[in-house]
Amino acid sequence: MNLIQNMEAAWYYHLGSRHLEANDHDNALANFNKALNLQSDHYKAWFGRGMALGNLERHLEALSSFDKALTVQQNASFGWHNRAIALGKLNRSMDALNSFDRALEFNPCAPSIWHNRGLLLIDMGLYDKAVMSFDRSLRLQPEAAWAWYNRGNALLQLKLYYQALNSFDRAIEFNPDDAKAWYNRGIAANSMGLYKQAVASFSRSLVLKPDRSEAVEERKVALEKLVGLNQKNAKFTPISKCPVEDYLIWYNRGVELARKGCYSEAIACYETALEISPNFANAFYNQACCYALLGFADLALDNLQRAVEFMPILYRELALADSDLSCIWKQERFAALIQG
Repeated sequence: MNLIQNMEAAWYYHLGSRHLEANDHDNALANFNKALNLQSDHYKAWFGRGMALGNLERHLEALSSFDKALTVQQNASFGWHNRAIALGKLNRSMDALNSFDRALEFNPCAPSIWHNRGLLLIDMGLYDKAVMSFDRSLRLQPEAAWAWYNRGNALLQLKLYYQALNSFDRAIEFNPDDAKAWYNRGIAANSMGLYKQAVASFSRSLVLKPDRSEAVEERKVALEKLVGLNQKNAKFTPISKCPVEDYLIWYNRGVELARKGCYSEAIACYETALEISPNFANAFYNQACCYALLGFADLALDNLQRAVEFMPILYRELALADSDLSCIWKQERFAALIQG
């Protein structure tokens, strides 16, 4: 092969890589093919071709490309890793697991390989081994929110709810706007009987993703359980058995419960009032106070924002003087909300 062919193959490989980065997978594939027509042992072009084919959901062809690349460069961890992903997509789980293990032989300090191996083990129903794989990934990259989230999912399947809750907390610590992590945190809390935390978690999930119907249903379940626990003390009737014709009845019940310090039960009443009258700003404001008193600053701010949207001057002045909200006074979001 002459120097000109080598240079031309390198150019097409470069173009293919640029298209791959831009998610233009058809053009990436076309350029990798041109590179390989000029230089059939260009293993990086085979890898790139496999990546483009995988992104086009042509996983069998992608697998063939990775195999070709690995015949030229057998110790390429990247190739074994992506080969494993292709095998997983083809439901060849054991082959995929072996391929992940080969990738780790050559690069045992790659958190992404340990993480994706864990995902495969979840698909295989090997949840305890999946947790171990995520643990290895997190030792190498402890701030990876997605690894904490998937570790939590595996622990949920093992019914290790306390550990799952802690994993979702870490995921949320690094990515507080992950609606799925908040939702699954609610599932874990609900399974442990921590209904206050479950309600708060489902509520936060719905703020981030309002159209998530399963979060609405799970929150109702948690609210009913929470209300049932306090029914004797609070003389409160479960939502599912109560008429809801008048939102003020529910609102006034919430006010009475909040005065007794039953903040989670009060939130349940305000939620019901808002289902009947979604524009009832005072219910949003009172919910903000209850969440603040429970220590859920983000949910307090979310509800205060809704109240301010309806009556900006009134609720900004109230918020500045209301000691129930003192825990959020120093928050940047609070300052921004008050300043408008």
